[in-house]
Amino acid sequence: MAMNKETKNRFLENPELFIEEAIQRFVRESSANRLKSFGDVPIFEEPLIGFAVGDDPLFDEYKKVVHEEHFTPREILTRHLRETLKSEDPPPEIASVISFVLPANRETLRSNALEKEGPSLRWNHTRWLGQEFIDTLSNYLTGLIESLGVSAIAPGVSPFFKIMTVPGGFSSNWSQRHAAYAAGLGTFSLNEGFITTRGMAMRLGSAVVGMKLTPSIRPYQHYRANCLFYRGMKCGRCIGRCPGGALSEKGHDKLKCFNILYEKQAPWLKGEHGPGYIGTYAGCGLCQTGVPCQSRIPEKCE
Repeated sequence: MAMNKETKNRFLENPELFIEEAIQRFVRESSANRLKSFGDVPIFEEPLIGFAVGDDPLFDEYKKVVHEEHFTPREILTRHLRETLKSEDPPPEIASVISFVLPANRETLRSNALEKEGPSLRWNHTRWLGQEFIDTLSNYLTGLIESLGVSAIAPGVSPFFKIMTVPGGFSSNWSQRHAAYAAGLGTFSLNEGFITTRGMAMRLGSAVVGMKLTPSIRPYQHYRANCLFYRGMKCGRCIGRCPGGALSEKGHDKLKCFNILYEKQAPWLKGEHGPGYIGTYAGCGLCQTGVPCQSRIPEKCE
């Protein structure tokens, strides 16, 4: 897409503001961000956006705590330049990360909070149509930035993204939650969700760009700072919300969780709990709703 001189100047003068406004506008106006079976209401509400420096030591640490194949921003941007764009230029000297949080529609949260064994239909549609929207937004964002002369890649929708089997479950070579943590958008929880200022009932996306962006402040000192359980309040409300015993005070059992998704909740996709369910699995999300952190950083266990 060609960009006029005025647009390029606005981008160069304040790239962080330009990117924030572009994401906000796309979320607000895109027809892809709609629950068409529920009155065409938005799938996601107003986004949160953060930035991280590509050379932040956290990204090297993720090779230990996520997976040894987890990309650093510079690594995946270099692969994009070499293999996608076929560029012979030197590796990028600068890389930055853009991370965005998409909070689920509040009516969707309320509908899922009422469920006990499987997801509401609204939640199910949010899981699958929401991911389609994230992919669309990610491609729009990287296309926009590259049209302005800066290399960009959305790792989660790139041909380089992969999921690996590891002891006790699965891992990937780009974690949206860990990118969001580096960008100051939230911290991890007992159920291995991600608690933002808009809660954990949300979805994430990100992009890596070949330019310097001012990093967002990380307003926390610990990677579990937003979770009441790890703040010593013994909340654990998400434990009781799990319909298959995948959560305990010891944390999240990924294999039990996958059994819930693909076995216990299989009847939802077969129409046994009403018509209209879509996707590879029903979507669950029970431990993200009906809990104090579903839509904010809680102060106490309610």
